[in-house]
Amino acid sequence: MAENNHMDIQKGHDWLENRGMNLRAIILVDGFDRELQEAWDRAGIFTHPDDRLVLLGMAGSSLWQFLKENNCLGDDRFDQFSTEASLEVSRLFWGDQSPRIIYPGNTLIPLQQIGRSLGWGAPSPLGLDINPQYGPWFAYRAAFLTQSLLPVTNAFRIRQSPCDRCVKKPCLSNCPASALRSGALPDLNACVSRRIEDQTGCGLACQSRLACPVGREWRYSEEQLNYHGERSFRSLTRWIKRDDKIL
Repeated sequence: MAENNHMDIQKGHDWLENRGMNLRAIILVDGFDRELQEAWDRAGIFTHPDDRLVLLGMAGSSLWQFLKENNCLGDDRFDQFSTEASLEVSRLFWGDQSPRIIYPGNTLIPLQQIGRSLGWGAPSPLGLDINPQYGPWFAYRAAFLTQSLLPVTNAFRIRQSPCDRCVKKPCLSNCPASALRSGALPDLNACVSRRIEDQTGCGLACQSRLACPVGREWRYSEEQLNYHGERSFRSLTRWIKRDDKIL
């Protein structure tokens, strides 16, 4: 098991922060609660008792800006950079030459459940989790396993979702498809149908998400919104064609 000194650990965090990975957590896998452990087991991820899970995320557009400034412009720029950053921070600062990258990848890791256990997110009518500070403008970017002795992050659950305190709930009234309902999952068929019909509107950007008053100062730039929207729409159309969906 690799050992680290305090300075190397902090340098790794600073290195990630300077690249826009402004959400970071380290979790002892053996310390999962029962519900999270069951979800983890369903994903079929083999772990050792001393494994630590490192979760990296972004809030706002700082990572997007870093990628632009460093000419990381590929279609999979976020996934590619997140994988490379996970490997590099481990090798340069955290004493692990071969961390196990589990996200990005094909493993169905329970990211939302892990994030909720850390206090990163709480349920919202959008179907996306919401953060009390960043609102819906955050995302999980990488997860990897290491046996380096990294200090474990103090975890907590958000006791009350910001949505519970929101009186006007503009996310509901601003959905052109009327697909959102308070306290319930979105109507996926209504949402998808609207996105297909309105490719330059709902197809690219969720109007309900844009209307959320929480964390407005962290909202992605228009350029970043278009990037995510175009990728999401392409994935949606592939999903419809692959499964011959009739909406």
